[in-house]
Parts: sequence; structure tokens; C-alpha cells
Amino acid sequence: RSRQAPRDVLPEKGHGRCLVSSLLELAMRQRAVPQRRRAYASAGALKIVYQPIENLVPDPANARQHSPRQIEQIARSMATFGPIVPLLVSDAGQVIAGHGRLLAARQLGLREVPTIRVSHLSDADRRAFMIADNRLTENSTWDAALLREHFEVLSSLDLTFGLEVTGF
Repeated sequence: RSRQAPRDVLPEKGHGRCLVSSLLELAMRQRAVPQRRRAYASAGALKIVYQPIENLVPDPANARQHSPRQIEQIARSMATFGPIVPLLVSDAGQVIAGHGRLLAARQLGLREVPTIRVSHLSDADRRAFMIADNRLTENSTWDAALLREHFEVLSSLDLTFGLEVTGF
């Protein structure tokens, strides 16, 4: 079976077909098999392991791009709160999720970062998760009133950091 999506599913340049709906259509054609559910159920408990940065390899096929400004924002957040969000990595140390955090950690000169090894994922699962991990967060919205309340509370406190560390 070819690893490329069928041509009739992918949108052509300049046409109005939405890539997301095309990929969704492809996913619906390839329904999840019960074995996948068993694979993650038998994966066991996830364990955070601090790994040296030099042992981690960014995936060259990662489609998500990080601007220098965003890397700087992530670095400021990590400098303020610490590297508390683990990177997901394969058994070989290839990054599946957390490419931006890895770049920020390197920028900060960190020697190690928290990781979670996801050995139970197949190559196809890792590729799909890499896309899902980046895309699914874009599908949410902010509750403006609650966000405003958070900033009002934070503004009234004697913080040791600036509010720009939030990315706003």
C-alpha cells in the first residue's frame, strides 16, 4: 500500500477544496482498526525521563514551522516556568511532539529536557499524531470574559515576570 494519499483526495493548487476536509475524507475511508485500540491500552503507564538535548533529533518531516519570534516566546515561557511540558519521542529519540520546545531549550542552553517515549505508536501513528497534536489546538477558541478575568487577577499581583510570557 502506498504511503501517499490518493490523488483524488488531495486538493489541487488554486482550487477551493479545503485540505482539512480532504484529509478528513481520507481518514474516514481508512477507519481505525481495533488493534490500534489494543496497542495503546497495552502501552503501559507513561513515564517522564529527562534526556540530554544532544540525544534528541527533530523529525525532518515535521510540517509545523516555528518562527524565530515564536521560539523566543516559548523560550521566555520555559525560562519563567521551567521546561515542564515533556517532548514526545520515539525509541530512537526522534521528536514526535515538541519541536518548538526543543528549539527553545537549545536557545536557552538547557542540557536536558523532560521526554515521554511513545514506543507503542507505529510509524503511521506517529505521523498522524504529529499532525493532530499541532492542528487540534488550533480548533479551540478563547472565552474572552474568563481570559480577561485571568489577566485582571495576574495584573493585580506582584509578579516576578511580565504578562507577555503568556504569548499575549
